[in-house]
Amino acid sequence: MLLVDINSYFATLLQQENPKLRGKPVVIVKDLGRTCVIAASKEAKKMGVKTGCNIVRARQLAPQLIEMKAEFDLYLSATKKLSSLFLNLAPKVEVYSLDEAFIDVSDCRQNLYPDLKKLGVKIQKLIKNNLGEWVTANVGIGPNRLLAKMAAEIAPKESVFEIDQHNRDAILATVGFEDVCGIGIRLASKLARMNVFHPYQIRFYALEDLEPFFGPFWSRELLKIAYGKEPHHFRLLNDPGFLQQKMKSVSRSITLWDLVHDQDEIRCVLYNLAQEVIYKVRRMGMSGRRISISLYGSDHQTWRYAQTFQCFIDHRRQLFDFIEKNLSQHWQQQFAPIKFKISLKLLKSNKVITPSLLPCWQKHEAIETAMDQITDKYGLFTIRSGRLLDKKKLIQPEVTGFLGDKDYQFNFR
Repeated sequence: MLLVDINSYFATLLQQENPKLRGKPVVIVKDLGRTCVIAASKEAKKMGVKTGCNIVRARQLAPQLIEMKAEFDLYLSATKKLSSLFLNLAPKVEVYSLDEAFIDVSDCRQNLYPDLKKLGVKIQKLIKNNLGEWVTANVGIGPNRLLAKMAAEIAPKESVFEIDQHNRDAILATVGFEDVCGIGIRLASKLARMNVFHPYQIRFYALEDLEPFFGPFWSRELLKIAYGKEPHHFRLLNDPGFLQQKMKSVSRSITLWDLVHDQDEIRCVLYNLAQEVIYKVRRMGMSGRRISISLYGSDHQTWRYAQTFQCFIDHRRQLFDFIEKNLSQHWQQQFAPIKFKISLKLLKSNKVITPSLLPCWQKHEAIETAMDQITDKYGLFTIRSGRLLDKKKLIQPEVTGFLGDKDYQFNFR
């Protein structure tokens, strides 16, 4: 198993696109003017700038800092190129996040890749050929996903590193929990209170010793990690039914720059988010029965309204009508919101839903299908409802670093 991890992905891709940024401390923010660093270049990291750092603190650490706006379309496009590249090397590829992918060569190693380190070097060269010379990657090699990812985390930048039966225990005895996928800050803090700072140390505890502190599930998972075995969350990647189990809802939220006082602008924001939610749901071949709207203001002000329907919903018109009706009846401008969220929940695959035979529904489905085809080819909002035609600014889709919607982005139709 190999784990390919692109170094400083968000910043490196922008440095590749703009040579004037190369070799300089660059940070990425969600939008210019935002104060939270969502990614940093290798040069900025060397100066102590980390993801999540406040921009003021980042400037103190790196006085020559350059701020750049995130380019989500660029990142997703590059990830799709990488996915295609990896699929040409092996049939089993799992995109783990925007900048990481597992490559399973177990079925073809004997005939094609007897030396995995040479394969790692080859992958690094292919990445440069496809994305540019400035783009570098770590390649971790291990008998399973846990150890392959750990190898990529602890490897020097731009290198290939393997964890095998000879060095596994030594690494498990020295690696910190920050480099162990599956053990977060809270879990690591609990372990630290037991004077456990490395996975190997967990071996000195029996299951019954761990259960009072971590419960039966996590006690077993921690013991797996202590011996270098894959924990539960990695095994789910191989479960073909997991997508249907976990995709119970699709949501889209946004936090704007300022409070919104105008009722028409509030509707416009929600229409924007609804358009993206419905497109995602339809692209995955699913429909939902529960619509939820949430608005958040200053001083912890919150308003929510939700309704569950008997029939399944996958048309834009249905969400737009819901927004229009319930803002008028229930919202009544209680406060000025700054954060907006809309969700379509209780999702099911259209394969198990009987479609309506009503001519009205069939007509709207034909319109939606035509809009989907245009959107697939030319992008979201190329064609849209008249309720969005005269709006000055459309809210474009975003992707997260962990790529929580990867099943939508990579496995549709």
